[in-house]
Amino acid sequence: MSKFKVAITDYVFPNLDPEKEILAEVGAEVVFGQSKTKAEVIELVKGVDAVLNTYYGPIDGEVMDAMPDCKIIVRYGIGVDTIDVAAATQRGIIVANVPDYCIDEVSDHALAMFLSLTRKLPQADAGIRAGDWKLAGLKPLMRTSEMTVGVVGMGRIGRAIASKLAVFGVKIVFFDPYFTGDGPMGSESVNFLELCEMSDAIIVQSPSTPETRHMLDEQAFAAMQKKPIIINCARGELIDTDALLKALESGQVSGAGLDVIEDAPPLAEDHPFLKMSNVILTPHSAWFSSGALYSLQRLAAAEVARVLNGEKAKSPIN
Repeated sequence: MSKFKVAITDYVFPNLDPEKEILAEVGAEVVFGQSKTKAEVIELVKGVDAVLNTYYGPIDGEVMDAMPDCKIIVRYGIGVDTIDVAAATQRGIIVANVPDYCIDEVSDHALAMFLSLTRKLPQADAGIRAGDWKLAGLKPLMRTSEMTVGVVGMGRIGRAIASKLAVFGVKIVFFDPYFTGDGPMGSESVNFLELCEMSDAIIVQSPSTPETRHMLDEQAFAAMQKKPIIINCARGELIDTDALLKALESGQVSGAGLDVIEDAPPLAEDHPFLKMSNVILTPHSAWFSSGALYSLQRLAAAEVARVLNGEKAKSPIN
């Protein structure tokens, strides 16, 4: 008979072999589902000692009350917005994430969007497909090394973005009220308004919290003096979508790279973003690679195994 029971609420992996292998080493049985409703997830987690969670949410107090022996909930990913952390804390349940499985993937994706938009590759491609080989549609085009790039959020991914940007000779400024110490790669810490005012490009890489929701709103866009490009590979809620659309339509913002959009998918078939050649859209794929996927499974399962084995969690949120 197994010593422990671990539930996987939902998953996007081709199989769950890494979890089963790692958790078997501590005597844990794995049960799993593709939970879509609260009733489904409550039935799945009854009596479990730990939970692994992908996209189903919220895992709130009502769900937690169905698993009084649960010791830890681990999110497959960095953000833990699917989990009511306060409710877990009240019940003595550890909430943990996997903060280091896709640092290269997300920072590379953000940089790819930055280069594509600054070099106006989507517009150039669209022009040629329409039979227009002239440069007029690409003007103005800045020299990359003369740009100031603002990075919002200096966590692991933000620091990786800064180090990769530095290779191109850009000036890097950043805003992160929780970051202490010297800025990476010679970057300069500024307040949020200053970042908006002085940046030719803004890359948003903050967590989603009540404080950061719609941090890029009409007021922020109005402060942007250099018609920057906006890149978001973090959370859709960081940007007020309606305000961004207005800024793009007015020219206050010159382009956008969005791996995430608030309340999407889906987008309406006639959504203006879909018709804008200066907007790059990707399907929340910045984190993805076959290597990242495998690492995510193993690291999440290993965090559960540590706690069930009586050890401290490596990446606790609460």
